[in-house]
Amino acid sequence: MYDYPYRLKLIHGEFAELRLERRGRTILIDPSSEPEAGDIVVITGPGPTRLRGTVAALQKGVTVTVVAPDPIIDYLGKHGTIIGGPGPRTIDDVKFDGCLYAPPAPHIGVRGQFFQASVAAARPRATLRRLGEQMRGPGGEPWIVEITFPDGSRLLHLDLALHTKADDAWVARAAARFGNPEWIIAGVPFGEGGAVFQLLPRFGPNRVLLTELLNGERRELGLPTELVTPWRDRLQASGVETHVFATQTSFRFE
Repeated sequence: MYDYPYRLKLIHGEFAELRLERRGRTILIDPSSEPEAGDIVVITGPGPTRLRGTVAALQKGVTVTVVAPDPIIDYLGKHGTIIGGPGPRTIDDVKFDGCLYAPPAPHIGVRGQFFQASVAAARPRATLRRLGEQMRGPGGEPWIVEITFPDGSRLLHLDLALHTKADDAWVARAAARFGNPEWIIAGVPFGEGGAVFQLLPRFGPNRVLLTELLNGERRELGLPTELVTPWRDRLQASGVETHVFATQTSFRFE
């Protein structure tokens, strides 16, 4: 439990890890580092780096408070003691809600069997480790998460939901249900910046943080990465306050 002097501080750790500091319990989204007993953990999907930190903490005997889809809750329960479950759920006066989405395929952004084979040949140990983690991990679809703070302000984490093959009806439903939040965190799948630029305004964003969620995993596998800065510039030029939320950066809101 913390009493920070600011409303909210957002910190981007390694891989997809996001840390939300506020007056109250710290919220960790997809932590690759180990959460502490008092933290609230939100896991958006079954990727190995998104589960790694929570599994490690559970195996050390830490009781972890988790909000995640049912397959992930079931999987984590096999590794230790968890409190929580799927949304909607209220913890420490914070409401967590969301809905499942169909991720871009393939999730890591590797295009074509030949490219996948070449990656495996170039980085055999990293590839085998990643495949092993995926096979041992839970199934199921990822979800976008809306976090409503005690003062009524809302943060929407869209993860990697915006991409070329995103179902238009799903986008319409999600925008109607979760639109017009104070903050939107939007991941940009590899090669999908144009789709994010086209779809994001439908959510009525007040402030957008474009986030690199896959670059760490792609670097680990020797795959090319890309910057989100050009899409930040285009969104900013269209009148939407937009920031690049890169790894090891933070934003503080008073």
